[in-house]
Amino acid sequence: MYTVGVIGLGHIAAMYSKPEEEAPYSHIGGIRHSDRVALTGVADISPEQTAAFRERWGACFPELAYYTSFADMWGAAPPDIVGVCVRGPHHFEVMMEVIEAGPKAIFLEKPPSCSLEQADAMIAAAKARGVPITVSYSRHWCPHVLRLQELIHDEGIIGKVRTVVGHTGGSFLSFTSHVTDLICQFAGYDAKAIYARGRVEGEAPDGYEPEPSLDGAIIEFASGVLGIHAGTEGEHGGFYVDVHGENGYVRAGIYTPPFAKTKEGPVDLDALGMPANASVFKVAYEQIADHLDGGPLPHCTDADWHVVNELGFAGIESVLTGRRIELPNANRSRMIYANG
Repeated sequence: MYTVGVIGLGHIAAMYSKPEEEAPYSHIGGIRHSDRVALTGVADISPEQTAAFRERWGACFPELAYYTSFADMWGAAPPDIVGVCVRGPHHFEVMMEVIEAGPKAIFLEKPPSCSLEQADAMIAAAKARGVPITVSYSRHWCPHVLRLQELIHDEGIIGKVRTVVGHTGGSFLSFTSHVTDLICQFAGYDAKAIYARGRVEGEAPDGYEPEPSLDGAIIEFASGVLGIHAGTEGEHGGFYVDVHGENGYVRAGIYTPPFAKTKEGPVDLDALGMPANASVFKVAYEQIADHLDGGPLPHCTDADWHVVNELGFAGIESVLTGRRIELPNANRSRMIYANG
């Protein structure tokens, strides 16, 4: 059993779900449903946020320790895994403090950084300390999406993948990144270039630029697979991809019923072991626990999230310059108000 400490008690940490839900969409809910990890401490600077958390979740964790800072948490009872759930502009400062402390693993909410320079510094510091960073592109861990990934990549259900089309627009780093990761989940994480169209709306605090929203994009992969961001929600809602292969296609997404069809006709996916629904955060934290037991890196960890983050900033660069941008993006200093 690995201990977890969570920093920041806002929506994605705890308040998007309630204790009675069967598949809660929050860090706290996922941890509670797992027998591999245990929540031992939480930290938030806001007394109001802490009080709201206690009211909703306090009875579920009667022995939980409450702190106002990570330093206090680490000094009292260092957790094995740290979940960083503060807002995006605070990620860099908090992450550098957590990395320096040296937990066994970090689970960081998206967007991981407000600039590529920040990401570079975090990556270098984590590598030096030997701390793996998993980024919460949470839709990735939907159980039936993971099973479809296996059917495509390990069992070849539709043959070689040719094109992956993602559905959902929104801000590049704070919203669309979920679907950028889904595209990579089925196309591979060998992206080499992106050409994007989008819009810049609103304002940003001093020192930042507003975060553009995506209308559409084409992602080139070294393997020859083509990734397409179709922008706004598609026929089956949002946060899903259509994966086209040489022998058929698969529809995969957290809110979309799984579907597959080959040249021979529709595929009975239930017969191929579609799993029951579960909290994506339970699945993610258990992948982290499996890694700490000696297993493979969790999904969306280290090199994988680096690619998704690069695509986000390169897509923004493409919108602002009108050019196709190759990875790694040369502009590392652009500061985007990526507030999650």
